[in-house]
Amino acid sequence: MLITKQCLKRAIAPVVLGALVTLPFSAIAQGLPVGTFATVNGQPLSDSLLESNVRANVARGQADTPQLRQALESEIIGREVLAQEAQKLKLEQTAQAQAQWQQMQQNFLANLLLNHYAANNPVTADQVQAEYDEFLAGVEGAQQYKLSLIVVPTETRAREIIRELRQSDNPALFGELAQEESTDPSRAQSGELDWLLPQQMVPAVGNVVVNLSPGQVTAAPIQTNLGWNVVRIDEVRDYTPPTLEDIESDLRQAAAQKQLSDYIQSLQEKAQIIR
Repeated sequence: MLITKQCLKRAIAPVVLGALVTLPFSAIAQGLPVGTFATVNGQPLSDSLLESNVRANVARGQADTPQLRQALESEIIGREVLAQEAQKLKLEQTAQAQAQWQQMQQNFLANLLLNHYAANNPVTADQVQAEYDEFLAGVEGAQQYKLSLIVVPTETRAREIIRELRQSDNPALFGELAQEESTDPSRAQSGELDWLLPQQMVPAVGNVVVNLSPGQVTAAPIQTNLGWNVVRIDEVRDYTPPTLEDIESDLRQAAAQKQLSDYIQSLQEKAQIIR
């Protein structure tokens, strides 16, 4: 009988974990060091480690219950048993393990630093305003486009569709073909998309539609990573930017990201790097 790795993993996991979670908690609970919830072969497991795991699970939507805490205690103890066995076999001393450990440390410390910096350098109202001013400058005089779209797998079929649309007097044909053949989710709306700025489109499409008028279909199909696109311009209107308050959350996030990027750049410029 052939057994896949996935099946084997499912078959073994309950046995391994079962062996670990049935540890005699009443025995290990006696004489614990202060601030620990268990020891494994004399190695204390801290309450703060448990609380960190509890917070992570609560953040994912779990309720902080005695059952959750007991399950997490068992999980942490199980991991410690495995970790100690790995150390006994000196698995962490291989070059590959050391490289992986270094990368994990780098990622952990980098995230720790960036979170610390963000917490101690909150975005100011002036920064948010600066982001909004930059946004307004980028969309000054911009127009929005209401498009309809048909995406098919081959260039040949896309060209046939364009030819059919040009030869037909049926205004509903585009929507019918979109529903029947398009691979884009917009097929459910007969190919119709929401209002878009050119910069919100795939560049290959945005560069073309700005030169078309309402009612026009692209003269040739446009290739993107989704397939071959036949695009029709339905409407064009002047763009009315949202107020600062409408997009303040996005502006604040953009300002925070820019501030972090500048901070990282400043640290790299100060560092002595030899390649």
